[in-house]
Amino acid sequence: MFDPSRPPPADLAVLHSLTHPACLHDGAFDVVASNSAFSRLFPGTGPGANLLTAIMLEPMARYRLGDWEVEAQTMISSFRGSGPELIVPERKEEILNQCRRAPEWDRLWHNEAEPDERIERTLLMRESAARKERRMYVQTFQFQAPRRPWWLLTVVPVE
Repeated sequence: MFDPSRPPPADLAVLHSLTHPACLHDGAFDVVASNSAFSRLFPGTGPGANLLTAIMLEPMARYRLGDWEVEAQTMISSFRGSGPELIVPERKEEILNQCRRAPEWDRLWHNEAEPDERIERTLLMRESAARKERRMYVQTFQFQAPRRPWWLLTVVPVE
């Protein structure tokens, strides 16, 4: 069994071999590891950060994500549907308590939107230095063999 806070060297080698932003996260959206491109694109979301609280509470997320509300709703819908096999109930409540500080939280949480199941999911990113927008593919991969307690999230430019 894997220690959910410590990816093995092979997983870290795969993560750090990717040139585009990528991270490993668990069922609670807690970041287990991230590559340098991910850290540059989403400052403050390195290991130990939570992607849901970051999207809801970090001002930079609202600036960087051109479709912020769509992305927030997508993540909330996925989180809401996660059962105790993915998120320890105490951790889920801790994340919910933090997110409740966001003014949009109640409205988005109670929206009955289904998790995003599109074949090709994209998001609009604003790059702070260049001040330009760029469409990015967002994909999450689950490890099959052997199974892992985390997923690989990638953000790749649509070229």
